[in-house]
Amino acid sequence: MSATRSIGALALLAGLAVGASAQQPAAPPAAAPPAPPAFEVQVTTVEAVHAVVLPMKGSYMQHPDAFAKLGGYLSGRGVTASGPPFGRYFSDPSVGEANLLWEIGFPVPPGVTGEAPFEIRDLPSASCAVHVHRGPMEELGPAWGSLIGWVMNNGYQPVLPAMQVFKGDLGAATEVEMRIAVQK
Repeated sequence: MSATRSIGALALLAGLAVGASAQQPAAPPAAAPPAPPAFEVQVTTVEAVHAVVLPMKGSYMQHPDAFAKLGGYLSGRGVTASGPPFGRYFSDPSVGEANLLWEIGFPVPPGVTGEAPFEIRDLPSASCAVHVHRGPMEELGPAWGSLIGWVMNNGYQPVLPAMQVFKGDLGAATEVEMRIAVQK
């Protein structure tokens, strides 16, 4: 390559460099999106509960119908729930949807009885790892994985059944208290 061509090439490169530096300064890097909130869990003692429950088998998609059936039963007997509705889950989802065993219930005042298919449960006080889920119901599955992971990583052993307490409107369920009994 001749000296003239070399100088011309260097001038071209220099011109490009000068032109680039004469442009608007580069925008600062975009701020990183905020980190998701930490997965908060508290280990607390939950109170004993006297409840009327409806045992269920199969898909969790039956929740709305099951709650309607149990709510109708209590209403027909003039019983007012003494706390928020809940679900208890006895099966690992790996058993398959058709084999899932679970129940839904309402806390009720002492002395309330049940008639088949409804049953009375006296749930004892227990030490529980508790996470309050706020968000879409579709995100509950991953949240359960995170809760179980937290339990195991913090030296606890989970004790079945797992429980969800539904706060607010059951149709919206904007807040679900996820509980799993634990022991060291």
